[in-house]
Amino acid sequence: MPDEIRDSGGERTIHLERVYAASPAEMWQAWTDPIRLTRWLGHPAGSLLGAAAPVRLRLGDDPDQWADVRVLRAVEPRLLELAWDFPGQSGSVLRVEIVPIAAGQSRLIIDHRGLGGSSTGYGAGWQAYLDGSLRAETGVAADESWDTLFARALPAWQRRAASLT
Repeated sequence: MPDEIRDSGGERTIHLERVYAASPAEMWQAWTDPIRLTRWLGHPAGSLLGAAAPVRLRLGDDPDQWADVRVLRAVEPRLLELAWDFPGQSGSVLRVEIVPIAAGQSRLIIDHRGLGGSSTGYGAGWQAYLDGSLRAETGVAADESWDTLFARALPAWQRRAASLT
């Protein structure tokens, strides 16, 4: 399935799917181990799993580049649902599904819902993370920076969003 934006009554969801040369257990660790999460996504203030309160995930160097993340549902090693609160935006939900497809391979399915008008930035951002630093975390070197990947992805996400109106 191609990357897409879905709209349901003004609530937007972005959908992305990628295949990685990593087992579901390895993909699960990339999403839940604080050290591995730091290498590809951001710096969590602690472990997401088992946290009693939301965990601040610092996504960049700017003071406003963070999200408070809270686990809503975790089924190791195949499903992770996170409440995602980014400053200045209404809360959203990130669903991460990991599907085994062959020995040592997994399909990662991302659905981030409740985005409203910020769907284009989220779509390009997740695409840059999935195609760059997460791919590198699973063993394939990233040739380009997150900023370059984001800038290249953004126009396609803008076209997807424009086609909904």
